[in-house]
Amino acid sequence: MRSLLPYLQQFKYAKTSLIIGVILMITGLAASIGLMTVSGWFLSATAIAGAGTLFNFFYPSASVRGLAIGRTAARYAEKIVTHDATFRILAKLRVTVFSKIIPLSPAVLNRYRNSDLLNRLVADVDTLDSLYLRLVAPFMSAVIVIALMTLALSFFHLPLALFIGFTLLILLLIIPTIFYRLGTKFGQPLTQSRQQYRSQFVEFIQAQAELLLFNAEDKLKTQLNDTETQWQNYQQRESNLSGLSTALVLFANGLLLALTLWFAAAADFGSDTYKAAFIGLFTFAALAAFEILMPIGAAFLHIGQVIASAQNVTEIMEQHPLVQFNDTESAVDFSKILFDIQNLSFHYPERQDMALNQLNVQIPAQSKVAILGKTGSGKSTLLQLLVRNYNPTQGTIQLGNKPISAYTETALREHIGFLTQRVHVFSDSLRQNLQIANKTTLSDERMINVLNAVGLNKLLADEKGLDQWLGDGGRPLSGGEQRRLGLARILLNDAPILLLDEPTEGLDRETERQVLQLILQHAENKTLIMVTHRLTAIEQFDQILVVDHAELVEQGEFTQLIQKETGYFKELYGRI
Repeated sequence: MRSLLPYLQQFKYAKTSLIIGVILMITGLAASIGLMTVSGWFLSATAIAGAGTLFNFFYPSASVRGLAIGRTAARYAEKIVTHDATFRILAKLRVTVFSKIIPLSPAVLNRYRNSDLLNRLVADVDTLDSLYLRLVAPFMSAVIVIALMTLALSFFHLPLALFIGFTLLILLLIIPTIFYRLGTKFGQPLTQSRQQYRSQFVEFIQAQAELLLFNAEDKLKTQLNDTETQWQNYQQRESNLSGLSTALVLFANGLLLALTLWFAAAADFGSDTYKAAFIGLFTFAALAAFEILMPIGAAFLHIGQVIASAQNVTEIMEQHPLVQFNDTESAVDFSKILFDIQNLSFHYPERQDMALNQLNVQIPAQSKVAILGKTGSGKSTLLQLLVRNYNPTQGTIQLGNKPISAYTETALREHIGFLTQRVHVFSDSLRQNLQIANKTTLSDERMINVLNAVGLNKLLADEKGLDQWLGDGGRPLSGGEQRRLGLARILLNDAPILLLDEPTEGLDRETERQVLQLILQHAENKTLIMVTHRLTAIEQFDQILVVDHAELVEQGEFTQLIQKETGYFKELYGRI
């Protein structure tokens, strides 16, 4: 239960609505119990009065109608207010969780699958809506309504009122306790199996092309079906216990009803003509009171899942970023040496093999640097360190004669444009997917010119032009078109430093040459650092770094490296 405390604190963001919701819930329950109670007395008194007796039925009939209308209005208003407040809290909670997740990217988030993060951010947060709607508000309302009902009935017969009140209060304590303990036994595994199923299902959908290509679909289908069966078994257990809670509440209701009828029949209600009608009043009050307890058992049975979801979300929120931006430097000196890398070594978290080992490089401002090497040699890792996605394990990186850790995150992001191997396309218009490349508003003419330059003029043929919707993950675009969209963003970016990771991967030779000329032209007065496997236009770079097995094995200008008799670069150049 302690794991729920941080989420109970979220109630402060909609406390007025939540309080009004509880009041409306109490009003609806009180009106419902009052309706049954007055109806019980009214029917009994009418039967006692008979056909030939004068009987004022206006007051009780008006009360019945008023309570019926009041119950309907209160419950309708309560549903609106409580659900609106809950959705506001969940929206605030999602923003809070997302703001905690952002600083963890990518160093910490790489430990989690994307489908797992999605499940925690959506399904687990959704589960927490039960905290107020099914637990806190009904329990608070039940306590208050039992107290009010006991007080009201005490005016007619104090011992009988106390008997009903204390019985309901004891049941209110016993039933949640029993089903809380039952629910916590399978709440965690049920939540885990749901999370596992959804993660596997998302990955199954995303990998359809590869699964069909390698004929591996059946194996994953079997695995998915096994997970689904396990999840359904836990759901079956929950349904069985939910039915048991309903049966126990109905049994207790019948028992209390019989005892109330027994005690009321022997109770002394004075000498009033309609004193026997009070038997019906107390009996119907006891019958209606179980509307208070009916949702409580099922709600506390569900609390195991709420706790498990809260723990899943808390686990993410309590992670600490490996890279923290605590300093305040914002101005970068571009006068001479821009990047000064000394004795740089790095290995990824939870791994011991070195991704980079004792790297020493100086990169002047406005120079053009190409980084070559085999896959896995550490090229992309160097770019990750230059944008401070990770901190070096050993050694230093200076940017403009100052440690790179001295700069604010905003300053680094504004000064460095980074194109990764994976281009993300947002579920938005083409215009907005290009606009994110520049903090200033881009003109349509500039965006159209860049799209034509990178060979995406086909997109402009659409009647909606820049306003066409690209959809989730850029579904209308092929892999090559997504790469070109990433290149278009770089060409629209005004940052003075450009880091490009395999920008021409997947392009044919002629298109690659055209794109490289565009990049070099755009970076004429910028610092360009580009990772590549290919040697097209390599002679136009001021400096070439050759990395192999996490170490810098060669560096220099094209003419210097090509003249080495046994050089790594010369061998690579001759082979390609």
